[in-house]
Amino acid sequence: MGEEKMQKIPFHIISGFLGSGKTTFLKRIIEQYSAEKKIGIIQNEFAPSNIDGAELKKSGKDFSLLEINNGSVFCVCLLGDFVRSLEKFIVEYKPDVVIIEASGLSDTTSISEIVSAGSLANKIFLASNWCVVDTQNFAKVGVMKQRVSHQLRMADVVVLNKIDLATRNTDELKQEIKKINPFATIKQSSYCEIDFELGNSAINKFYLGDVKTMPRPVVNSMVIKSARAVSKQSIQHFLAEWAPKAYRIKGFVKLAENKSVAVQCTFDSVQIIEVEDTFHPTELVALSDQFTLREWNRAFKGLN
Repeated sequence: MGEEKMQKIPFHIISGFLGSGKTTFLKRIIEQYSAEKKIGIIQNEFAPSNIDGAELKKSGKDFSLLEINNGSVFCVCLLGDFVRSLEKFIVEYKPDVVIIEASGLSDTTSISEIVSAGSLANKIFLASNWCVVDTQNFAKVGVMKQRVSHQLRMADVVVLNKIDLATRNTDELKQEIKKINPFATIKQSSYCEIDFELGNSAINKFYLGDVKTMPRPVVNSMVIKSARAVSKQSIQHFLAEWAPKAYRIKGFVKLAENKSVAVQCTFDSVQIIEVEDTFHPTELVALSDQFTLREWNRAFKGLN
């Protein structure tokens, strides 16, 4: 017998630096929605034993946990094992939603690529990307600032956690985050107590901006990464062509004029904002049921 045909499952990324509150964030989701949704949790940490996994299990709520320890899910040496483990996890537990708590050092775009390509693309789609920020200690990440900034760049929603302990002006922090990611929704919280905006679609989507009616079974998520610079005019034409065919396109584009722009598209709406960082490559994420990654990538490679 062939493999049972399954609807695609929404996949959500929870990122954030060490100690920002990612596990507490997951506990809030489990507490609120485990009674109505089958939740699958992936925890990816570099430590050989998963203390955070044990902490989640103390909740006494019903959820399934896949632990990836002692390495990163996007490390080439572990990628095959991770894909096989996740596929087995999905087939065995049949969750309604899958959430990954990425390690504090994770490249979330690489995680997006993993779930958007190959055999996993037939089972899951990238629904949202959240980044939890330790409001009190954000300025202390030191040499890891570039990795933390990258997680912020690709987030749909940024949660300013530990707001009760903040010793700096949160408006200044919000402005700093908006410079990194002008399109991110910013929420403030203590102990990750926030409104998840699940609405009528419940935990199937968490948050997709203005997209309210995305059909679950057919949507594809896809990622383009490129170090090649393109002209602003060509990316404007590119987005004007592909945005009407997509539920969402978001990310950053490296321009030929030694500049970078942040882009966000929802159906016919195309927004392009110049950002200060110029050293980052192009990273674009799309959700669509009208085109494939191969078609989209071929069109991007044709830009000048």
